[in-house]
Amino acid sequence: CGIPCLTNADAGTCSPTDNTCLCKSDAYLRSTTSCIQSSCSAADLATAAGLAQQLCKAAVRVLSLLDALI
Repeated sequence: CGIPCLTNADAGTCSPTDNTCLCKSDAYLRSTTSCIQSSCSAADLATAAGLAQQLCKAAVRVLSLLDALI
């Protein structure tokens, strides 16, 4: 139930494929959270939150690795 919320969310100034930017975007996080809360069950909300945390941790690790290489 969360997929439409993710694909139709307000990405702010981020590219829809830039996970590092999206994970830091207040507009994107507010938009997706609000949509999922109103469209999904509590269990689906918990699942979506867990997946988002994993995705954002992975994006931050990649960014940290790139910073170390520069």
